[in-house]
Amino acid sequence: MSTENELEIVKLLTDAGDSRIDICETGWTSRVFIIDGGKIVFKFPRNEKFREECKQEVAVLELLNRQQFSLSVPVLRWTTGDNSYFGYYGVEGRPLGEVINGLSDGQKAEIGAQLGVFVKQLHGIKDYGDIKAQTLDEQAKEYQDWYRRGRDLLKDFFSGPELKTIDDFFENEVPESMAGSGELVFCHGDLDYNNTLIDSGNQAGVIDFGDARLYDRSQDFRGMDDETLREAMIEAYGGSEVISKAAAKASSKMIDILNMLYCIERKDPVGIGDSLKRIRLKLLTKDYGK
Repeated sequence: MSTENELEIVKLLTDAGDSRIDICETGWTSRVFIIDGGKIVFKFPRNEKFREECKQEVAVLELLNRQQFSLSVPVLRWTTGDNSYFGYYGVEGRPLGEVINGLSDGQKAEIGAQLGVFVKQLHGIKDYGDIKAQTLDEQAKEYQDWYRRGRDLLKDFFSGPELKTIDDFFENEVPESMAGSGELVFCHGDLDYNNTLIDSGNQAGVIDFGDARLYDRSQDFRGMDDETLREAMIEAYGGSEVISKAAAKASSKMIDILNMLYCIERKDPVGIGDSLKRIRLKLLTKDYGK
């Protein structure tokens, strides 16, 4: 289906004009139409291959909408029998990544506490039906394979010795960083600064449940690399052993590298630059974080 045809469907279902609709082309698996800054969102899978992912995300949203959460999540409204698109009432706010550097420690702790309560509720869901599962070992292998497939893209940005350091990191530290309880629970799967929105009242909301499945409970803490926020999140969750500081730091480095590969493929110079700075600081700077 063409972008023009998708846009006409969105207009027909929402009564929104062109000026109210933003089209996001950056997603690998779907094209996203955002109405009124996120009040309504439509996703159209890019091809037949990704319709199965669309089907799973719809099933997850249906599951979420049967729960009562402590913060805002998307509310499913429009679906089709052939999984050609779906639409939902979204969550308003700015991505946490855009605001976190301006937050005080108290505000970070407040947001962390909100997220900790939410994640505890999410992990408590039992009636999740036919949801995929992935163990820690399977995750580590998937991350290593992703890096190996994209490694050559990094040659223009890092020297030979720097690439060797990154190679060693993925070979040795990534498997070690995937440490947890081993108990698989229903997780968001990609809870990070992009998928956490903050409104003007410092209230959090969570979006994009496309990667939701059964993971080790530590999964939903890996994308939060601010220690103040993460520790408040863990405390509100009720367990100090959810993820170690060492595993959290290693996960943060891994996410930055994989994000850089994503940004290179999308030809996103701002994202490439941001990832490059973080990788140099956290992985290639001697004694960082010690």
